Amino acid sequence: MHYTGPTFRPPYEAYSLLLEVTVGCSHNACTFCSMYRSVPFSVAPLEQIVEDLADAARDYPHARRVFLVNGDSFCLSATELANIADMIHEALPAVESIGCYAAVPTIASKTDEELAMLAEKGYAELNVGLESGLDDVLAFMNKGFTADEARTQLARLHKAGIPFNINIINAAAGPDRIAEHAAANAGITNDVQPTLVFVSPLHVDPGTPLEFLIERGEFAECTLGQYLEEEIAYLEGLELDDCVFFGLHVSNPVPVQGLLPRDKQALLRHLREGMERISPEKLASHPSKGAEGRLL
Repeated sequence: MHYTGPTFRPPYEAYSLLLEVTVGCSHNACTFCSMYRSVPFSVAPLEQIVEDLADAARDYPHARRVFLVNGDSFCLSATELANIADMIHEALPAVESIGCYAAVPTIASKTDEELAMLAEKGYAELNVGLESGLDDVLAFMNKGFTADEARTQLARLHKAGIPFNINIINAAAGPDRIAEHAAANAGITNDVQPTLVFVSPLHVDPGTPLEFLIERGEFAECTLGQYLEEEIAYLEGLELDDCVFFGLHVSNPVPVQGLLPRDKQALLRHLREGMERISPEKLASHPSKGAEGRLL
């Protein structure tokens, strides 16, 4: 299998077969993200995909799910994505679904008919970096879309029969707007009704524009405690039907996972009790990847 440069997938895709169809990220300009900064975007050669599927058929013949990497592979045309799906199903007959990262603008680039066709080809559980329900926060993070545009495009996925997951970055509006951001994030999440919501704190990766903005005093970062306050407020506002609440990333200070609405009160209780067990010094620190992500 070929993998060029750093390769990323959501934590819950740990058991999916990763198939490289693009290299780097077609957007690669989010203020907070360092994932593909050093990797120029390109499309994987068809010959490479054919070779990798042959290897997968030999080594993983019973694979049930394929996750396309890298970056936002949904930037490929509907025709290219359909052809890749056909190749996957031919090489790996047991595959039931195909996922990838999908950005709001690349969903918008597909017609309703194309989205319906991709659903028939097995595309499901796309991972969409929604991040925030506030337009100014989306602009600050340089996401390339507004909250209303996200609502429109995610509604189109629903109509086409393509289930999707969303990412929410709590604390991305800063410490003075915790309640406002939590309410906006809950509101848009309730509007779009994902099958899974992946929550994590805003963390600062070295070399990102966000790091420089903080160093220049142009953005105030939330503390670990403030992040947990916002996560709790966000969860309190959620009204979702049969949706997984996923907070098991290494950056989550209190790891949680459950099914909404069934587990909502248990999740809230776990977050509150977990927050009480964290020292005041840790709560006053800033979220980061690594050791602080597993405090309990």
